[in-house]
Amino acid sequence: MSSTTFSPAVPNRPRTLVIGSALATSGVLMFFGGLFALYFSRRADAMAWGTEWFPEGAIRLPPGGMNMATMALSAITMAWAVYSVINNDRIHSYLAMAITAVMGVAMLNQTVFYFNDIALPIDHSEATTFLFVIVGAHMAMVLVGVFWLGLLLLRALGGQDTSRNRDLVSAAALYWYAAVVVYMVIWLGIYIAK
Repeated sequence: MSSTTFSPAVPNRPRTLVIGSALATSGVLMFFGGLFALYFSRRADAMAWGTEWFPEGAIRLPPGGMNMATMALSAITMAWAVYSVINNDRIHSYLAMAITAVMGVAMLNQTVFYFNDIALPIDHSEATTFLFVIVGAHMAMVLVGVFWLGLLLLRALGGQDTSRNRDLVSAAALYWYAAVVVYMVIWLGIYIAK
């Protein structure tokens, strides 16, 4: 007789962390949807009356375009992090999460530099108030994402992110992708359409 040992099947965990993150991210997206609706409505009213929305030359394309390129690349590195965790590739997961966080910090740095460069006070006009509120809220969103990635990196260094425990990385990736989409709307609606 052969002796066979049966190990109990690993229970299929419900993805409550990913679902909770998806619900919270949906709330953030609804907040930005409301801000964008107000912004586009007020801008359309101003354009219909023939008034200037932003002062001439205040909104320039290169800083917004550079931030968009940075955010697009960070979405790729975030997908790399998820792929690496799923495949138990610890070195690449460390690298991918660190690069994504650095890109988030670079985007924040570029935005702060741009706001200092345009030298418009927040109360200059309704348009500048909207600009500071929308972009500032997005900066807060990216800052939360960078903080989350920092915690994930510490967790990964502790050996806790494996293919069996990938929900936290997947949840962070969902949030990060939402931040990229929000910036895409900012880039198209504010920096390009002015």
